[in-house]
Amino acid sequence: MRIIFLILIVIVFFPILSCSKSKKTAEQSQQSQKTADVYTCPMHPQIKKDSPGQCPICGMTLVKVETTHTEAQGGEAPDGHAAFSLSEAKRQMIGVKLGVVSKKPLFKSIHVAGRLAFDPELYAAQNEYIEAVKQVESVKNSPVADVRQSSERMLDAAKLRLKILGLSDVQIKNLAAGDFNDARLLLKTGGSSWVYAEVFEMDLPLVHPGLSAEISARFLGGQVVAGKVVSIDRIINPATRTAKARILVNDVRSLLRPESYVDVNILAPLGEQITVPFDAVLDTGKQAWVFVADNQGKFEPRLVTIKFHVGSEAALASGVKEGEQIVTSANFLIDSESRLKGVLMSADATGADKKAAPSCPEGQHWDGAMKMCM
Repeated sequence: MRIIFLILIVIVFFPILSCSKSKKTAEQSQQSQKTADVYTCPMHPQIKKDSPGQCPICGMTLVKVETTHTEAQGGEAPDGHAAFSLSEAKRQMIGVKLGVVSKKPLFKSIHVAGRLAFDPELYAAQNEYIEAVKQVESVKNSPVADVRQSSERMLDAAKLRLKILGLSDVQIKNLAAGDFNDARLLLKTGGSSWVYAEVFEMDLPLVHPGLSAEISARFLGGQVVAGKVVSIDRIINPATRTAKARILVNDVRSLLRPESYVDVNILAPLGEQITVPFDAVLDTGKQAWVFVADNQGKFEPRLVTIKFHVGSEAALASGVKEGEQIVTSANFLIDSESRLKGVLMSADATGADKKAAPSCPEGQHWDGAMKMCM
């Protein structure tokens, strides 16, 4: 009978005790979660407290650092940085704005100085080439081999001179077939003219025949004249480190006179690129990074590799993917938060090393960086 009574007591009170224990465990977990918050001094990150207050060293108000969030692991972080989270209220207070990583074709505007062509040398070289073509044709049936060979050598020399002066093989071929010289090299004729643009050596790989160009000048009163790149010199001017790009302009006004100076803008395609706004990238010269954001207020510093800058955009070779969100404003404030979190994590790691440091012989101490007694 006594045994039955004890069993009943266990059946009645065990659920109550279990519930009480579970509730106590939950309360302890919540309390542990609350005490996970750490307050530190922005100027003295070694000061860490579990409640708000002031720094005992400088008197600054302690800043709350949330340590319960899991760190993002999406990519390599720059030196001294760490991922962190911000509340929506704080994001609005410091003016955080986000952009999206995009993949799109980019174009570079190559701005160079130009002039309306007045090129008697090239005009004369074209005439020489045309006469050489006629001479070869007239002696092709000559029984004297030396005569034929001499004419061919003159033609080759005239052709080489045209190449040195910047004409392409197609232009030279058309010149021979058309049996005419280009009077536009001397005067503006037939509503069209040549513009010579001096392209710097570093931009030459981007410039090729067929690209569109825009011609402008103060004396044009704001009008922009369209043109097209036809050829580029093969030889670089050693004094200016430029090569001449010949641009054919069809819509020429009477204000355009030979040797007039003009501004030339050549639009060069750079292909499809992963791009971000220029303001999103922080660059020290040794490392460049952006801050990738998610929808929960988490910010991850991510190292990136810059390919080139175009206007207000930067093309990246690595570090981010199309569609990811990145910080485009308040970057320096976000960077400060990331650095502060990095310092705190480094201090925690150093403290853990010190706690786990083994004992050393008398007169030596444990060096956490070298992992040995010294």
